[in-house]
Amino acid sequence: MMAAILRRPAPICATISFLFILAIWQAAVDFGFVKAFFISSPSRVALELVRQAKSGEIFTNLSVTLYEFIVGLIFAVVIGGFLGLMASWSETVQHILDPFIWFKYSSPTIAFYPMFVAWLGLGEVTIIVMAFLFAVTPIYANTLSGIKNTDPDLIRAAISFGANRRDLFFKVSLPASAPLLIAGLRLAVGRALTGVVAAELFGAAAGLGYSMSYYGQKLRTTEMMASLVVIMILGVIFTQGLAALEARAGSWRTGPGR
Repeated sequence: MMAAILRRPAPICATISFLFILAIWQAAVDFGFVKAFFISSPSRVALELVRQAKSGEIFTNLSVTLYEFIVGLIFAVVIGGFLGLMASWSETVQHILDPFIWFKYSSPTIAFYPMFVAWLGLGEVTIIVMAFLFAVTPIYANTLSGIKNTDPDLIRAAISFGANRRDLFFKVSLPASAPLLIAGLRLAVGRALTGVVAAELFGAAAGLGYSMSYYGQKLRTTEMMASLVVIMILGVIFTQGLAALEARAGSWRTGPGR
């Protein structure tokens, strides 16, 4: 068992470094190098998380943020993926979409927030739209890039066996681009979560971002840090889960065991 653990040094190093940072943080507060008012401490944050879990506050905020995040991400995957597929299928569609996609990509997405507040008002719909805007670009770009950059050898081999354009698209390019598609989804997850939290900071009645803003305005650092910790945990769970899926999707290139 120990040998199996030692064959995976990355998780061990990550865990040790994380625990080391927590220990330094706790010691800095306990020995008075930094006041708890400014950064709280791991022990205080842990107790606050327990308190909020018992009262149900953390679950209420978490459910709101998760709902807005998931809905925004689904829209981004469906619309961004569809547009990416259409652009990879037709260069005319790609040329039509490129100015809008890259204009949006090069613009700070949060700058669109006041405009959508004016159109849709404060609340859930605007937050979902912001999550969508943050996430749609990497979905589109990776879908387009993954399909258009399919290994030419695979395409030539399929053509030699009589594949038509439809077969090349659905049976060669789409499966071959799976690792890049998942990589785009991993980027989109982090961006969608950023969009949700950023929008909740400015205008929401519930959610983890709202909780951070509410407690921050009251200078209650521990409560604010508790919400931040939950957001960070969410991000790690989603991105690392997709990273593992990305590795599995790409394993066909080298074969198992290599």
